[in-house]
Amino acid sequence: MTVVTTDSRTRDLRAQTHYRTLEIDRAVASPDDRTVPASLSSEIEVSRWFGREVLIHDADSIVMDRARDGLPLIWNHNSDVPIGLVENLRLEDKKLRGVLRFSRNPKAEEVWIDVQDGMLRNISIGYRILEWVESTDSDLVRVIKWELCEASIAPVPADHTVGINRSQDLPKLHSREAERVTTQETSPMTDEITPVAAEPSPVADIVQIRREHEIVAAQARKDAIASERKRTADVSAVFDLSVIPRIPEMQALRAKALDEGWSADQTREVVLRSLQSLSQPVADHSRTTDDDMGIHHDAPVQQQTRASTRVDALDKFKQGVSEAFVVRAGLDSSREAVTKARQGGFIGVRLSRMAEHYLQLVGVDTRGLSDDQISQRALVTRASGMTTSDFANLLVNTANKALLLGWEQAPETWQLWTRIGQVPDFKQATRTGLSGFSALAVVPEDGEITYGKFTDRKETIQAVSYAKKFRLTYQAIKNDDLNAFTAIPRGMGRAAQGIIGDVVYALLDGVGPTLNQDSTAMFDTAGHSNYVAAATAPNVTTLDTAFTAMAKQTDPNSGKALNITPRYLLVPKALETTGRVLNTSMYDPAASPGSTSGKNIMAPNPFQNRLEVISDARLDGQTNGTAAWYLAADPNRFDTVEVAFVDGVAEPYLREEQEWDTRGVEWVVGVDFGVAALDYRGLHKYKGNT
Repeated sequence: MTVVTTDSRTRDLRAQTHYRTLEIDRAVASPDDRTVPASLSSEIEVSRWFGREVLIHDADSIVMDRARDGLPLIWNHNSDVPIGLVENLRLEDKKLRGVLRFSRNPKAEEVWIDVQDGMLRNISIGYRILEWVESTDSDLVRVIKWELCEASIAPVPADHTVGINRSQDLPKLHSREAERVTTQETSPMTDEITPVAAEPSPVADIVQIRREHEIVAAQARKDAIASERKRTADVSAVFDLSVIPRIPEMQALRAKALDEGWSADQTREVVLRSLQSLSQPVADHSRTTDDDMGIHHDAPVQQQTRASTRVDALDKFKQGVSEAFVVRAGLDSSREAVTKARQGGFIGVRLSRMAEHYLQLVGVDTRGLSDDQISQRALVTRASGMTTSDFANLLVNTANKALLLGWEQAPETWQLWTRIGQVPDFKQATRTGLSGFSALAVVPEDGEITYGKFTDRKETIQAVSYAKKFRLTYQAIKNDDLNAFTAIPRGMGRAAQGIIGDVVYALLDGVGPTLNQDSTAMFDTAGHSNYVAAATAPNVTTLDTAFTAMAKQTDPNSGKALNITPRYLLVPKALETTGRVLNTSMYDPAASPGSTSGKNIMAPNPFQNRLEVISDARLDGQTNGTAAWYLAADPNRFDTVEVAFVDGVAEPYLREEQEWDTRGVEWVVGVDFGVAALDYRGLHKYKGNT
């Protein structure tokens, strides 16, 4: 067995919707709730233009995403005429079964009556082939993954083993007769044998007549299959010619020719007319027209239709390529994304072929162009009314998605304990302290209410632009190097997060920055009471001292205690295990067994789960890095450290440094932000045991 990969037949198989028609049995129809159980499909062989098809029925083979809320039941494969739903879809005995529920619209009423009366006896399913396996020694094709699309009431059966309420085995026919009742899709398939109108004859004559009839019928089937295969090959050969553009219009035309039984000559004639229609230029609205001069004409309907068709094809191209880029670049590997990319038809197509397809869509004749020329022109050729190339924009959008994914996936910790703010521009901005509103005063009867005020202390913050640029050339398209458009921006997204972390953690190094409010370093033993310059490791005793010191920090206005409770324990990687053990232990990790009433017990840990432990390797490289540790208050309740973004844009940007030309483009990746320490009261530092 070999799995079919990519060729013209592969595209035909996946592009088309296939159908199987099944017989209806009205025996157990329920008039009260307008339902009837049905067997929708089985593993019976059905002859197709590509061979004998078998639909595999197991849990992993059938994609029923469209049937989660009920499969649409329509009339004669016309989606504009819904007549109900197929509910309770399930696999039983290698068959797909369900319950048909008819609606009450006029057409559904008409069909429901005919089903009950036995006038309509067949139901057809529409499905799309996703994956299949071909036999190396026969024309058997096993469809191992297929998507169920819809169900229709239809007249001609193709699969005689299934139908409404078809749950019993078929009657045992004569072996040759049972062989005759098989897979010719265009012939009705029932369990009955049509009697031959003739004079009574001996049994031997009847057997001989049947044998001769079977031989003729079998040969007719073989001839029909061979003829259909030749027609299919001839029609496909027309569309595989190098002069035929690989555009959605031609793909749709190929499917139509194959489905409707066109001959090769008929196909060539229709394709030639289509090429002549597509080759006529779409109106260029950038030039002066008669309408601009006050002269009015009726717009040709054919030209408007042609332009609309091309716009629709371009939109489909952009959507399909965008979905393929996302999956190929590893930006989204979910099943839904992969399915969409496969349906779009570009997931396995080289960038240079996408570029060629794009040029053909916008009216550029690519015959005779080298891969270099195609890649270069795709970067600068734009559709009518556009200022940049749609193909270039697809690459830019993919690069931007990669940039943001790198930003989001960066292993950073600064945003866990800092406040996120914004500034309007790159000028220096001030931050007034949150704490320190004056105490409320007693208001005597008929007395005046006085104004309160915030603490007159201000710290400054100023945004700075951090950026790097990189260049991509047309050769990345030629070499099918989509990674060049995604790996670099993705890495720069991580770098943008990293530079913020560098600036934030630099504030904690040593005694920190000097604050404007008192011209004193942020970490200070005497004036700020938030720095312990002693050989003290994080333990129950040192935490108790730190908690007390932070709670006793005072309001600069009233002098009252602020009762600050720390929320975060910041430690270097060297102390991460120590910090996490201390935070989660039920008992004091440093305590020794004691004796109470003759029993040994452990001292409890009063700080169990009271802190969020945050560890960052940047702290290890600072002064006393592997030993120093910090406590920080909730930044939304008390001032600590703020990271402010210009206009609140808390993500990096991707900007073209120069316009696309045939050589490529230069891009700038950057992020605009500022960092400032707002107050010392919400932070506490221990120098550590060094």
